[in-house]
Amino acid sequence: MFEYLLEKRGADAPVREPSPSQLNTANYGNFLKVSKDKLSVQYVGKGSHSNDVGAIQADLPVPSDVLIYYYEVTVKDAGERGVIAVGFADVHFRLSRQPGWEPNSYGYHADDGNKFHNSGKGEEYGPPFVQGDTVGAGIHLENREIFFTKNGKKLGAAFQNVKATLFPTIGLHSQNEHVEINFGAKPFQFDIEGMIAEEREQRQLAVLRSRIPAHACHDIVCSYLKHYGYAETLLSFDQGAYTEQVAKDEETPQAFGLEDRKRVRNMVFEGDVEGVRQLLIGKQPQLAQLQEDPLAVGGSGSGHKGALPGEPFGDAFFHLSVQQFIELLRQDKIGEAVEHARSSLSTFQGRSHQHDQHLQDVLALLAYKSPGQSPVGQFMSTAQREKVADIINTAMLESSATASASGSGSGSGSASAMAAKPPAPSAISRGVPAPGSSNGGAAASILEKILVQLCRVQAEIRKKNDNKGEIFDVSFI
Repeated sequence: MFEYLLEKRGADAPVREPSPSQLNTANYGNFLKVSKDKLSVQYVGKGSHSNDVGAIQADLPVPSDVLIYYYEVTVKDAGERGVIAVGFADVHFRLSRQPGWEPNSYGYHADDGNKFHNSGKGEEYGPPFVQGDTVGAGIHLENREIFFTKNGKKLGAAFQNVKATLFPTIGLHSQNEHVEINFGAKPFQFDIEGMIAEEREQRQLAVLRSRIPAHACHDIVCSYLKHYGYAETLLSFDQGAYTEQVAKDEETPQAFGLEDRKRVRNMVFEGDVEGVRQLLIGKQPQLAQLQEDPLAVGGSGSGHKGALPGEPFGDAFFHLSVQQFIELLRQDKIGEAVEHARSSLSTFQGRSHQHDQHLQDVLALLAYKSPGQSPVGQFMSTAQREKVADIINTAMLESSATASASGSGSGSGSASAMAAKPPAPSAISRGVPAPGSSNGGAAASILEKILVQLCRVQAEIRKKNDNKGEIFDVSFI
């Protein structure tokens, strides 16, 4: 149904950005000795001058697609003066300076507990830290806020309006200072997962406090059931809504009504492809021409490439023909399936890249003794029937919308009228419009439109935050 929103994770989901995992040993400050595991560093100079700082950064910047990023530093040895600094800095940071002294750098310093940003003069912030202490540094990317922790306790917000792409950065400046860094391979002292969970809970509570009309959810459910032709369920859920829809359908007899779409869905799930064809052509006889020759309407045999002519039913008949091939394989009628591929499926080749790829994948079923157990076995599943039912349902809705808008007797059901708007590519492959597609009116239920709008709003919010923060995933709602 709205598969473009609920694809299995890992299919169309964005690839998560990698997080820092070790220190960057390709470029770091003077007077530093880095361990072989790249997770601890020691200052081996004397630290006599202000420019004798040895700073080092993580191997990767803070990922931009998380809600909160966090790491910890444990002081194994505070050295002679304990002038260690923990924080963040950008890629241009000078590694002979402490984090916080330079532009686009932020630091919490051990000797006085002050916080520093773009200045050698700090501001009061937290307690000093010494040998044995563990200090954490975090960035709340959506709030653009840096905070620090000490020994598992949050010290509060240190910096706001943080925009740059930053790296975890540590500075050492006196002999024998030695720190160990934890980028998350071990449990943190601070409960960062608890903080993230609390943030999400607060956002959820804010949503739940929002008021919507009492009838809104009821209306959305009715709309969804009407849209996908679940007539019996609608009758059980709201008899009045069912009766109203049936009466409305009777006003436009050439359009496909709720009961028509229910029958089509049931027949697809029963594997009765021929029954679906007969119902469609019985309601709109001109579709028989489109079934016999998809190019006959809007193409006149010109070898047109791209979207199939006669939309929306050109696409529907393509998927019906493919499904007939699949149903023959389900019945072990291999010979008839091969003949159908030669006589019918071959007429669709070369019309569009999406359809050619789909045909190639489906025809691969012939190569396997047990097609249902093959790498392309998904085409033999009930989910495949549901996809086809949704595609035909979309075509019927679009055709009915055209018929209702044009009025009876005006040729509204003609295939040439239906050819006016080609579908978006995702509508071809998944039976639903992509966000922003031009033909999403009849093809999307109110629920789907709400989800699409929700995704758009969340994307716009993230865009205004310099594309930093968690990427919204509707499957987590």
